[in-house]
Amino acid sequence: MSGEFAYSRDDGGGYAADADLRFDLTSRVFVGAGLGRTVGSMDTGGIRGTLAEVSAGYRGERAGASLRYSRFDDSTNYQAGTLAARAWLALGGFQIALLGRHRDLSARITLELPLRLVTRDVEFSARGSGAELSWSHGGFGAYVMALEYDYDDGFDDFIDLIDSPQLGQRPRLEALVASVVTQTQGVVDRQFGAGAEYGFGTHLIALDLGSVYDAVRETRSDSIALSYRQAPTSRLDWGVTAGMADSDTFGDIAFVGFNVGLAN
Repeated sequence: MSGEFAYSRDDGGGYAADADLRFDLTSRVFVGAGLGRTVGSMDTGGIRGTLAEVSAGYRGERAGASLRYSRFDDSTNYQAGTLAARAWLALGGFQIALLGRHRDLSARITLELPLRLVTRDVEFSARGSGAELSWSHGGFGAYVMALEYDYDDGFDDFIDLIDSPQLGQRPRLEALVASVVTQTQGVVDRQFGAGAEYGFGTHLIALDLGSVYDAVRETRSDSIALSYRQAPTSRLDWGVTAGMADSDTFGDIAFVGFNVGLAN
């Protein structure tokens, strides 16, 4: 059994706190569960949600697969459920992975009609597909990934409603990609990532770059993160991460995070 506990915060007041547990049932089969709390700043949507997830997977010497379901619930105006699948194959020092996603989303909006206010929950879904290529040799490692979503007709209905002159209030979903604290819970159109790491002794340094495109207004957010991690014993490791997200809508947002891992 192993667990990881993490806390991150951005300079707009958004933060996330997470706890994740993993159980190795055998040398190849594992299951996991996680629970977290995410709060976006008012600049990045003001959404306050609870994230819960469960996962399971199989890892062999040359191939493996995993499945994860997560539920993000802001009970006031937004919910997102995501089923994520990953299947990988190792070839020498390379690993090729196929990524699949299915997301069900629900957003609450308010329309100001002449004599009354009407609140509606608009539901829509998306399917995502992508790939990841990684390489490792000695203490070096690197990866690139890309993922794209295709939304159903319900999303078009949502766009029509938020462009209505009768619109009174809605969650600012396009703002979620502005901060790395909340961007994975937003209405993502496509995302790209790349990174590299170097490990020496009990230390690890990693650099990650990412771009996320919002499906509501087609805004973009680019991020860069530098991480340091150390494992002083086989049962304990800890790390810090700092970086910057640059959003088309909100400009630069800095963030910092800390995590600690424990294992038996």
